[in-house]
Amino acid sequence: MKPYLFLLLAGAALLARPAHGQGLMALGQRADYEDSVPLTFIVGAGGGYDRVDYSGTDLGDYDSWFVNGAVGLLYAKNDPTTPWDVGADFGVIQYLDDTNRGEDLYYSARVSFNIKHELSRRLWVQDNAYFTYDAEPDFGVGASAGRRSGQYVYGYNKLSVGYAWSERIATTTSHTVEGIKYTDNDELGEFEDRLTNIFSQDISYALSRRTKLVGEYRFRITQYANSPAGLPSPDYTSHYILAGVDNAWSERLSSSLRVGAEIYESDRTSETAPYAEGSLTYALSRRTVARWYAQVGYDAAELGDYDSRYSYRTGVTATHHFTEKLSGTAGLHYVHSEYEGGATGGGSEDEIDAALGLSYNFWNNLSLDAGYTFTTISSDTDFGDYDRHRVNVGLNATF
Repeated sequence: MKPYLFLLLAGAALLARPAHGQGLMALGQRADYEDSVPLTFIVGAGGGYDRVDYSGTDLGDYDSWFVNGAVGLLYAKNDPTTPWDVGADFGVIQYLDDTNRGEDLYYSARVSFNIKHELSRRLWVQDNAYFTYDAEPDFGVGASAGRRSGQYVYGYNKLSVGYAWSERIATTTSHTVEGIKYTDNDELGEFEDRLTNIFSQDISYALSRRTKLVGEYRFRITQYANSPAGLPSPDYTSHYILAGVDNAWSERLSSSLRVGAEIYESDRTSETAPYAEGSLTYALSRRTVARWYAQVGYDAAELGDYDSRYSYRTGVTATHHFTEKLSGTAGLHYVHSEYEGGATGGGSEDEIDAALGLSYNFWNNLSLDAGYTFTTISSDTDFGDYDRHRVNVGLNATF
């Protein structure tokens, strides 16, 4: 990722909430370590309008103007032996009207850290960490509820060790831990608060300098903090048996694919279904970068009293520089979920999240940013329909 693009995305993220991730499967590969970025501070302030409609539930709809502010920092070092980067931001948003959700003042904080160290020409170790305190759903990561439901803490850390046995054969062993806890919505927290551990072992064979075949096994343990009264525990385990390919088609185009089976087991049900995940990154030019991701498998979020949730998740994000001063970002995420069991016998849900943003640089370090986000959820489950429109405008300064 080039430095100017890195700064653009970071600046836009300060005020253009909600943030849009790349999919949970890709969190462990967020760092590309291509360029160094000097220590950079970002300060932003702005405001906007937010309207939410909780159709089909007893939750109160609201529409309100808001003001917000944020500060952040970025640093990346492309060291040949130990590349690493760090990013952090803190924000606050004040709604000017009653939002009917108990609080009109919300805080947010995010920290990301990525590091890779080559112990030798054959052996390397890598760690990727991401922590956030927020009230906004993140459709890309997919760990939180899709509806805006209060403040939560989410953490993710993936530790990997890789060893090249020969010029063509290599293995990677990793452990991932992630968890989420809602801090001001006890009712939702009874269903959503959970901790997940994932253990993974893969072996790859390099067909060429650009193409690798990969075989992988994963074991996942998800434990919920609470169990609904009178129902079996929602805790579950999953076994993944996967095969795939990683390919660098050119200097501008790369892709990753894993397909196989997921064996899902809990006290509520035992099921086996296809699992797949894929990503594609394409730098159309020095001015335009696009990324697509997709994931199919069982989902831990918003399980409620259902036996299982099987989801199809996909999205695309793009950034384009129209001129030296004007740039834009866009994102579109879609999730289709099938719920099985429960008091109602199951149901389905479709989520769409779309976002557009523009940034205009007045000077080298000052930009005017504007964004629009639309979220709609159509559901025949107990969760009900949901629509949200959000517009924001603000100034960002970098130092």
